[in-house]
Amino acid sequence: MSEPADRAPLAPKHNGVPLVGSAVTFARDPYELYQRLGETGDVVRFSMGTYDMATVLHPDGIRQVLVEDDAAYEKPDGPGVDVLSDGLLLTDGDRWQRQRSRLQPLFYRERVATYAETMATYAAAAADEWATSDAVPVEDVASRYTLRVLGKTLLGAETADQHAAVRAGAEAIRERTSENPVAVSVPDWLPTPANLRYRRGIERLDGVVEELLADADDSGKDLLSLLVAASEDDPDGPSEAEVRSQVVTFLFAGHETTATALTWALYELGRNPAVASRLQAEVDAVVDSGRATLGDLPALSYTEQVVREVLRRYPPASAVFRETREPVVVDGSRLPEGTFVTLPQFHVHIDERWWDDPMTFDPSRWDDITDPPGDGRPEYAYFPFGGGPRHCIGMRFARMELRLALATIAARTTVNHDHDGVGVDIGSTTRPEETVRATFETR
Repeated sequence: MSEPADRAPLAPKHNGVPLVGSAVTFARDPYELYQRLGETGDVVRFSMGTYDMATVLHPDGIRQVLVEDDAAYEKPDGPGVDVLSDGLLLTDGDRWQRQRSRLQPLFYRERVATYAETMATYAAAAADEWATSDAVPVEDVASRYTLRVLGKTLLGAETADQHAAVRAGAEAIRERTSENPVAVSVPDWLPTPANLRYRRGIERLDGVVEELLADADDSGKDLLSLLVAASEDDPDGPSEAEVRSQVVTFLFAGHETTATALTWALYELGRNPAVASRLQAEVDAVVDSGRATLGDLPALSYTEQVVREVLRRYPPASAVFRETREPVVVDGSRLPEGTFVTLPQFHVHIDERWWDDPMTFDPSRWDDITDPPGDGRPEYAYFPFGGGPRHCIGMRFARMELRLALATIAARTTVNHDHDGVGVDIGSTTRPEETVRATFETR
């Protein structure tokens, strides 16, 4: 233990129920649990079953964990999701650095710009299809759209016919990664309903991966072919297990989070006519032929504000997780080695210290805010894509896709639904607690 850590006081602890700690409160209402933790302090220890945990709730402490002291932390082991274990989401150290360096060129600004036409073209086709249907389940059709974009741009394949299987796999992964640590202690081999659902979903997803790998080339033009070429030509290239895990990682994280954000955006447009009208007025003034382009994006400032507000109120990834490699000091409080640390966007993004009327969806709060914030708000009061060296590799891709899709859909249709006050299901992603069904009226 370093001398500064030795001198620092241990972070205060929030005491939960004996044996299970705060697991019951979290399962009942994650917002309530983190409200209680925040009343204890900005760096607070707690437990979930046998897990020693802590949360960091002040933006300066979050920056310290993600940026300034990132080497003192590692990615914690995933809760039994072996299909992700060799991919970019969960690997660590030199192995993660090699993976990140190999894949990063696919997400450079210039490369991402080449995906814009596909994103907008598929959004136009999706909006037209929705407009010819009765009420559609928004999350399902948004997922179908984002998976199709992912397949075309990053995997070099049409994935529309594989949506049901990928969706089943994504549901299995989300359920497993969202499980309470008390429930995760149940052995994988036990034929519990949760374990059986997980196996069935992963088997279907494995079938999609098999098909994609069977058709892949080694041209290096997309993520899949890049991985295949590296595995064949590079002595230090990815193993077969790593290639498969990377494909699963992007099939899950690469479409699920963006689909969730698009779902919330369409939900809010349908319940906020003033927001929808302002968005459509901007789109009508900028977008020609009902399909947004890369060149339109600089002029679509209110569209950007809507996207920012969606990512604030409903951050697709609900929290960032780390584990301490050694005793650390965060914002003056000591955390022991082996502490599982949560950095909860879903709580920090609605903290009244940083946000006025935080539960209200209000894109106008971004009217005069620069990036990074220039109004005195701490930088890490808003971190929908994480931060530091391990910030989301697909951040630029996702933000562009959301802006192009939203502008194109708003140019072609008006969304209507009767849902209001839909709750947020906090898991590994923040999705609606109920199925939002909407109609899309051609403009």
